[in-house]
Amino acid sequence: MTEEKKSILKANNIYKTYQAENGEIEALKNVNFEIKQGEFVSIIGPSGCGKSTLLSIVAGLEEKNDGEIYIDGKIGYMLQKDNLLEWRTIYKNVLLGLEIQNALTEENKEYVIKLLKKYGLYEFKNKYPTQLSGGMRQRVALIRTLAIRPTILLLDEAFSALDYQTRLMVTDDIYKILKNEKITVLMVTHDISEAISMSDKVIVLSKRPATVKKIYDVNFEIESRTPLNCRESPKFSKYFNLMWKELEQYEKCTEK
Repeated sequence: MTEEKKSILKANNIYKTYQAENGEIEALKNVNFEIKQGEFVSIIGPSGCGKSTLLSIVAGLEEKNDGEIYIDGKIGYMLQKDNLLEWRTIYKNVLLGLEIQNALTEENKEYVIKLLKKYGLYEFKNKYPTQLSGGMRQRVALIRTLAIRPTILLLDEAFSALDYQTRLMVTDDIYKILKNEKITVLMVTHDISEAISMSDKVIVLSKRPATVKKIYDVNFEIESRTPLNCRESPKFSKYFNLMWKELEQYEKCTEK
């Protein structure tokens, strides 16, 4: 009998409004979802619907007007850009989060070295970000986030700055690391293919004010799942067509 995984993140009735020159703008309306331990969940939706706003609220970077966020554990956050400091070595970049949190203990330094060795970055620890490829820079940014030992990782369009070919390889690389480290993930992306290939669940938001319209369970029944082999599965296009039709409906409504 499979053990039921506990809920690690819940959003209950989240509302968000902004004050603009022409009045109040409702961004999020009655948003509800739940993420269980170890799940990889993506959020997709029409352009400008409030995906990143929702992620910022979950991270505690932005205030909500109403509702509750329940989080069991520590959050890590990865943005679109790797934000590596060009004047610091790779090792020093990875230590940055620990420095900010005043957690630069010998134990944590040893953990960083272990991560660098485990994920093929140790030999580059004394190099600088400009000496690395885009894909390797993203891996460094991820290791920097993992160094603070997060329970939940938030990804905000984390691969969008990369070219298509690099992006495919990086998502495969990052996915394997996150699953290996048993990190729970909530990712915002505009890329339906990326969401399907990486996720256990995909949350579809409506146009603004955004609410949860549909949650898809994604199951490829592949023994050793990776984003690349998911894209080759016959089920991939079925999932894509379902989600594309859902989003296309909202885009057409916006155009009218």
